[in-house]
This record gives sequence, structure tokens and C-alpha cells, in this order.
Amino acid sequence: MTTFVLCLLQVTSLAAARQDHYYAYPTVEDANGVIAPWYTGLNGQFDYRVRIAAETLKRYPWAMPPKSPLAAPEYVFNGTWQISPEGDITVPDLRDWDNGDLGQRAAYVFSSWVDYYRYSGDPAAFAHVSLMAGHLLGYCQTGPDHPWPNFLVSVPSKGKPYGQCNPAGMIQLDIVAETGLALLRAYQMTGNETWFAACKHWGDLLAAHRNDTPGMPLWNRYANPEDALWDDQMTGGVAFLLTFFDELIRLGYTGEGDNIIKARDAGRVWLRDELLPRWTVDDTWGRNYWDWPDDVQAENVTEFVARYLIEHPDVFPNWRNDARNIMSLFFNRTGVSPTSGGDVYSGAWAHPESSGCCGRSLWYGPMEIAAVLAQYGVVADSAWAREVARREQILATYDAHETGVVEDNLDGGAIVAGSWFKITHPMPLKHVLGSIAWQPELFGANRENHIVRSSAVVNSVVYGRGRIAYSTFDAPAETVDVLRLSFRPTVVRADDAPLDLCAALKGNGYTIQDMSQGDCIVSVRHDGNRRIVAEGPDPQDSRPAAELALEGAWTPLENTSRVASAQGAAVEHRFTGNQVRLIGRVGPDGGLADVYLDGVKQRVPVDCWNPGPKAEQVLYYRNGLPEGEHTLRAVVRGAGNAVSKGANVVIDEMQWSAAGGDAGSGAGGGPVDTQRFLCGYPERTDYVDSQGNAWRPCTEWVCRAGDLVDVVRQTWWTQRRRLDVANTSDPELYRYGIHAPEFWVNVTVAPGTYHVRLKFMETYDRLHPRKVPKTGDNPLLLDGTTVLINGEECVKDMDVEKTAGGLNRAVDLVFNGIRPKNGIIEVRFRNCVGMAAVQAIEVGPGDGGEGITPVSVRVPLPEK
Repeated sequence: MTTFVLCLLQVTSLAAARQDHYYAYPTVEDANGVIAPWYTGLNGQFDYRVRIAAETLKRYPWAMPPKSPLAAPEYVFNGTWQISPEGDITVPDLRDWDNGDLGQRAAYVFSSWVDYYRYSGDPAAFAHVSLMAGHLLGYCQTGPDHPWPNFLVSVPSKGKPYGQCNPAGMIQLDIVAETGLALLRAYQMTGNETWFAACKHWGDLLAAHRNDTPGMPLWNRYANPEDALWDDQMTGGVAFLLTFFDELIRLGYTGEGDNIIKARDAGRVWLRDELLPRWTVDDTWGRNYWDWPDDVQAENVTEFVARYLIEHPDVFPNWRNDARNIMSLFFNRTGVSPTSGGDVYSGAWAHPESSGCCGRSLWYGPMEIAAVLAQYGVVADSAWAREVARREQILATYDAHETGVVEDNLDGGAIVAGSWFKITHPMPLKHVLGSIAWQPELFGANRENHIVRSSAVVNSVVYGRGRIAYSTFDAPAETVDVLRLSFRPTVVRADDAPLDLCAALKGNGYTIQDMSQGDCIVSVRHDGNRRIVAEGPDPQDSRPAAELALEGAWTPLENTSRVASAQGAAVEHRFTGNQVRLIGRVGPDGGLADVYLDGVKQRVPVDCWNPGPKAEQVLYYRNGLPEGEHTLRAVVRGAGNAVSKGANVVIDEMQWSAAGGDAGSGAGGGPVDTQRFLCGYPERTDYVDSQGNAWRPCTEWVCRAGDLVDVVRQTWWTQRRRLDVANTSDPELYRYGIHAPEFWVNVTVAPGTYHVRLKFMETYDRLHPRKVPKTGDNPLLLDGTTVLINGEECVKDMDVEKTAGGLNRAVDLVFNGIRPKNGIIEVRFRNCVGMAAVQAIEVGPGDGGEGITPVSVRVPLPEK
């Protein structure tokens, strides 16, 4: 007699992973179990994160000569930091090697400050980019006799960190381009022609050094490969160069003989014809991080490539698929590390920067990917991308405390954020503003006024009561700005001429999207016009400086403004509301003032120093306050910062508001349409079946294959496995597959009831053993797939061959009445002794019909 038992897998079932605490805060979930903001202030969690980042940069300790060649915040020279639990910042000694992050750090500093000025009207942006650029161009370029003369030493890992950069440090070209792009935007904000000249020269050198040999990459990774510590290769980093070239061309500079245009066009061809066909190869979207070979897909290359495709649909007609595939493949690649545990948590993806770093620091990668996913969601009208971006950024912004302390460990505490400043605040400042830019209706500050997005660089903005006036550096064709306002504008003017309220922006004009709490989203198109004014019945209040409570020696300045420079002079105002702004002027003789809110000294002071004069600027703001009465007080220090020529503090007015509303964050969102995934499918275009349904490559899944493991090579069947597939009119759906002892697919969905359809086929070339010695009349078959949906076991040890009625036959299993758990439907596959596998997956609303009843593997035991 022979006894049969089923294979038993002793593994705890997990589904829709959740924790009670993420990063710095206890978990908050919406009614559907999806991550929701921990922060409840009216301005919202994203605006809160922006303020913390900017304030930390503004209050950073300064380095002074002779330690540094010029006076500037320490982060200009040194990328490492320490911060106490109370928020006190100290800067450790910097090793030569650690200075290698200079180029990336500068790029984040430039780009984040430019975006922050547009958003906030805070002139500190001008001061900080000027100090960063002064160091970069004064001390971080090669000499005139270098093979790449007067070129940025982008990774100065040799030489004195606070002095002249040693050109034997690595000169990484994609990082030069990333820095140059950000410096070009800073030039447009400030008008500093010296910066523009430097960028033009860098562009000329990059264009001149391209390699036009057929079949070879156009650029090396380094200008000085002899000083690099690993192979000299550039792959997807070419997107940094292309974006830099595009910006130079947009600004009217094309190089001698249009060489920059030629280099840009050649780079586009390389990206389109050589790299995109290799989208599943690991290092195609890597080789960018400065401190290791980075021969795996990385988040920053993923961001730049995806954005470049989105923004150039005429050059990349398959951009919708390519951008989506590359971004979502990043989820699959970053889930391999058992140490990191990249996965979906409370409905949101949290993942490391790559497949090999950095433990449970699952934070800054999602911040970066979320911003470009949000852009893709708008441009491609993708509910999937909008929702994934929304959830990712909400979870990622669980990181920061009011003190400036950041906890980047998903489980709490600091890993990367405890030592690398670039990642801790400049990077979030850029990417959180990017998410606000593309999802302002969800994440813009409530009952406030902000320019959240502009296709041109904003170089001046005044946020007045009921009047937003700003200008852009230029206004080429299809220049569009997006504002989130606390009022519905009654008039919008461009260069003093009224614009028409339109249903769609087919030409110059503006549109209004009303929101329930009184805010509205205003989109303005102003081709050829640089000066924009929007006016309307703003709910905020204001009072000029002359009518505020003034103490000490204040001098009238142009009617109602007041100026003071003597220590102890103070301005104070008591107001009722939830937000307040101190408006004033900055200039080369600007001074410092301490700020007190409700009697508590604030960490960040007012600094009125600026390279050039600017009036009606936001010197200090605080929002998200409890409703009620508050007092704001500023006390003049009688001194300026280390580069100021004076101590003047000029106050124009104070603004405040008691307008209420709903912070909101889009709970209950997500795709409701049917999502179809063809597992292991390596093509760039979706497969369309005989019913006209599109199947995209399956990328949103996790397999703990190991640190730095190439998950595509290890677990994807990318080659067609059979030409003849029985029992189906769509054999292509069964020719590929994914396989591993255990893996799970995370399908992001909206609330509702769904069906799950799983497609299988067994062939002779399975990776685990099929033919083994027999016991009696029963073959010892050690293959069987167990399927769990949202943690519930639906299939136990299935024998695909017997379920299908033979080898090379298609078989579908269908499960109905599935409701999401924490905003996803997790389909988990296991095999107790070998490989689980699946060929295709469909998740859609409603009933999916009937499938085949699975047949389980029977494992015989020896007779007693």
C-alpha cells in the first residue's frame, strides 16, 4: 500500500506588508488600509517636508577662511554632516574620497533652490546658489593646460576638500552634465552670465569629445579614465548629457558649427537604437553613482531617462511603454536584497537606491521615482502612475522631524541620512517639490498661494495679498505655469494685457480647476510674454510695516516699509490664523534677525543678505499652525553674515490667514481598469491578444534573489519557450514566464471587487527536476506551485501538467470576489521543493468567469 501526502511549505504567509511605524512616525492608514499622511497641518505633509529641508539649509553652519577659500555654508565644501536629536548641526572632518559627491551635491543644491524660489518667494535661493557657484567655478575646475581645460572636476576624490580640486580626482561626464544643467537653471534665475559661459564651455568640450565610431558608445564615463578605479563605461547616463545639451540649445547656444546639436542628435540615436532595445539589461540604466562601478539599474539614471522620454515624444514614439517599463522594472530590481526588503508597505512601494545598497534605507529612491512617476501620470493620463506616485511620496515623507533630523531607515533611525547631507535635505527638497508640481491638487499647500510648476525658470516672484506677480527668464512656445491659489483669480495678465479664461490651453490664456475648499489650480500659457500677474479676492490678510508694533530704531523707507540695523530693534504682530509670512527686502548690505513664534525662538533666522537687491520677498514663513491667536516677533541682531556689507533688516509687511480647508491626499485612488501582465516578456511594446487586450511586461513583483543579483537573468524566461501551445488562441501569453522558489506580484488597485486570472503552461525544459525514479506506479514529481492571494491560500502544490491535461498545454485559473488588502492585490507563488512559475496574470474588476480546478502534486511515501 502507498500513502500520498501533499508537499507542505513551512513559511509564514505575508500579504500587503505593513508596519506600525515607518521611518520617523507611527503608521497612519486611510479607510482602505493605504498609507496616509502622518502630518495633519493644513499646509499638508509635502509642504511641511519642503519647509524643513529649506530651513535646514538656511541655518547650516558656515565655513570661513582659512579653513575654506571663501565664506559659505559648510555644505558647499563638505557633504558629510551630523545632527543632534535637538537639531544642532556639526560638520565632521572630510576625507579626500568623501568629497567625490561634490558634483551631485551641487546639482541638487542648484536645482532645489531654483524650484524652491518659484514655489516660496524666499530670496535665500539667490544667496545659496551664488555661494555654491562661487566655490564650484572658482576652485573645482581643471587648469587651462588640461586635456579638458577649465572643465568641472565633478568627482574630486583626491586633493584637499576645502581647497583647489585635484584634477586627478575622477571627472565623470554624466555628473558634469547633471551639474551643468542645474547651473543653467540657476543662471536663468539669477542672470549671472559667468555661469552661462562656463556651461557653454563644458557643453563644447562634451560635444567635441564624442566618439563617432559606429557601434561604440559616444562617450566614456570619465574624461580621465586613467584615474578611475573601475571600468570606463557610460550607458543610460547619456540622458544627463542630452538634457544638458537640450537646455543649452533652448537658450540659443548650439556650439561652433552646431556641434552641440550634432552631439545631442547622435546621443538621441544612441539612446533610441542601442540602449532602449536593451532595457532589461541591468547596467543599461546604471553606471552613474560616483563611488562604485554601479553596474546595476539605479534610481537617478532611471529618473533622467524616463523624464527624457516623456518630454520628447516626437523623438521616442514608444515613450509611454518605454518610460513605464523602465520605471516599474526598477521595483523588480530593487526587491532582490533580503537585507533591504524592498516591497510594498501599506500599499506604497519602498525600495533602496539599487539592488546593492543601502540596507533598510528605503526612502530617497522612492522620493526620486515618485516625482517622475507623477509627471508620467499626468502626461500619459495614467491612473496607475498617479496612484503609485502618490503613495510612494506619502510614505517617503514620513522621514523628517521639525528639528531637521531625518530617519531614513524604514524601521526607524538613520542610515544614510545620518552622514550624507546631500541625500538628507537638498535631494528631498528637489523631489518633493517635483511631486507637488505634478500633483498640486493632492499635495499643494492648502489655502496658500504658490507657483507649483513652470516650464520656464521663474526669476522674480512677489506673493502679495490677492496679487501674485512673477516673471520668467524666457517664454518660448508652449510656456505653461501651474499655480495653486487660495482664491479664484478675477484677472490674469501677461505683459500687462489680460488673458482669456479658456477651456483648454491651445494658445495663450488660462484655465481654472476649482477645488472644494476654495482653492483652485490655475494653468497659465504665456508664449512670448514674461511678466504674469494674477489677481483676485484672497482670503489672507496683511498689514504694512508702518502699522506693526515696532521697537527700537526703525527708519521709514518708501512710504510704509521700515529698516533697522541696530541690535535689539524688533517688529511684532499678533494675528489669528494658521499661517504667517514676514515680507521684506534683501541686498548686499542685508543683516540678520532672530525670529520668535509664540515666544519660542525659531531655529532659522531671517537673513537679508543677497548678491543683488530684491523687494517684497518672503523673509520668513510658518504654516500649519493650530487655529487661533499667535504672535510673530523678529529681533535685529545688529550684524550680517560673513559676506554681508551691512546689517540692514528691511520689513515691507506681514501676511497671515485664518482660511480653513481640507488638507486631503487622495485617499481611495488607484486604477480600476483591468491590468494584464505578461511575465518574462522582454519586448518594449505591449502584446495585443486576439481579443484586442494589451499585455505589458510584468515588472511589479518581488523576489529575494540576493544582493546585487540580476533578477531578470535569474528569474525571467525572456526567450519563447514553445512554438506550439495547445488549448489557447493566444499562445504568446504562455511562452514566457517568471520563476523562483518564492515570489509575489503587487498589483496596485482602487477599492472594489476584482478577479484574478493566472495563466500557466508546463514544458519539458523546467529548471527544476521533472523526471525522477518511480515508486511503484507513481512518479515522484517534486514540482508544485502554491498560490496565495492577499495571504489566503488558493492553490496548494499544483501540478501544472495534470491540471492542463498534458505538457505544452495552456491552462487558466480564475479567482473571483477578490478585494484589495492595503490597496493592493498580492499574488504570491511558492514551491516547497523547486521552482514556482507563472506565465501571465490578469487582475480586473468584477467576475472573471470560470477557470480550471487545479490538480495537486502527489508525493508518495515508502510503505511501512
